[in-house]
Amino acid sequence: MPEPLTVAVAQPRCADLDVAANAASHAGAVLRAGARLVVFPELSLTGYDLAAPTVATDDPRLAPLIDACRDTGAMALAGAPVRGADGREYIATLSVTGEGAAMVYAKMHLHGDETLRFTPGDKPAVLEIDGWRMGLAVCRDAAVPQHAAETAALGIDAYVAATL
Repeated sequence: MPEPLTVAVAQPRCADLDVAANAASHAGAVLRAGARLVVFPELSLTGYDLAAPTVATDDPRLAPLIDACRDTGAMALAGAPVRGADGREYIATLSVTGEGAAMVYAKMHLHGDETLRFTPGDKPAVLEIDGWRMGLAVCRDAAVPQHAAETAALGIDAYVAATL
């Protein structure tokens, strides 16, 4: 059995379309949380604006969040619109550590205006942290029983949903 994992959820005040300001507020939340894993809501890095430009995983505006994760040893799961390697745009979960950021999940169950711009993810995802297997979901995914069942079938310890 792995050591206990401390998880925090945070919803900092976000500035519309201001990735730099939002990364800084996310960093502050990570520094205050005292947790190994800090989970933020859907599209939190862009202020929940569906028209926001995509955020690259190597975007220098993410530096404060990367630094906070390095300083605390935490991993943050933050939401942003991301252009995938296939050129399509996704509502994504970024895993941010002291080493940088990576897209780890794309929302599968889009709804409303999200479908006009974004491509749904094609499969559930599991993120391992300290021996714990975290099944990932974004907002509406968590309301779809099939998503939870397919994610659980991957052998998870917890189902982590980034929701607003």
